[in-house]
Amino acid sequence: MRKRPLGQNFLIDLNIAHSIIQSANIQPGEPVVEIGPGKGVLTQLLLHQTDSLTAIELDPRLAKDLQNRFGNNPSFKLIEGDAAKFDYASLGTGLNIVSNLPYYAATHIMKKLIHYRNQIRSMTLMLQKEVVDRLTASPGQKEYGSLSVYVQYYCEIERLLEIPNTAFSPKPKIDSSLIGLAPLPQPRVEVENPKLFFKLVHSAFFHKRKMLKNNLKEWTHLFNQENGQSRLAGIDLNRRGETLSLEDFADLANHVHALTAP
Repeated sequence: MRKRPLGQNFLIDLNIAHSIIQSANIQPGEPVVEIGPGKGVLTQLLLHQTDSLTAIELDPRLAKDLQNRFGNNPSFKLIEGDAAKFDYASLGTGLNIVSNLPYYAATHIMKKLIHYRNQIRSMTLMLQKEVVDRLTASPGQKEYGSLSVYVQYYCEIERLLEIPNTAFSPKPKIDSSLIGLAPLPQPRVEVENPKLFFKLVHSAFFHKRKMLKNNLKEWTHLFNQENGQSRLAGIDLNRRGETLSLEDFADLANHVHALTAP
């Protein structure tokens, strides 16, 4: 019995495949990058939409099958390699990324793509439903966390389609969702020091049930005491990280930066 390559679940529902391509909204002449094409269900449809499709496939057996199937098409280029380590700048700009991301590496690959956001026009990504719940969460929702803040800081995000586990073979235990990510020309909030911003965000969510005053101990010396309450940048530190908006985190980071910058 052939071992299933790298724990991937392959899309087999053609109606859903067509919906994904439609959602990607690829314009004539725009380059497309497909990550993890697998058995080529999306690949064959994408080749009708673009005259420049680069497919990145890690599994050598799948890569060989894809090359045999589509290699004679002048629009098709196959790269056998790891999408989580790939230099997307080598493909130029204005890229449309389309992918049924493998579950085990989805978040890692998505962060890599956001790193190359200046090269990318759009991302149409299928991920685990629970991951998409986190990406699209608002302050106050239990799914809201540092990943929500990270993606919403850099991208416009839209939930496009819910996909049942029956659309895949082998059938996974979980459902998937399709999202559209469009890199913003500027981050959503103005931050003096992005590294400090994300450090504060990660600290605020480090122990989700703890109040900010307990999670932000590194900055205790900057806290103000008002009526027996600890505050920082006017924010009540008895709150939990999950109640803070991106604007709140930006206020915190810019305040700390102003107080600590050399």
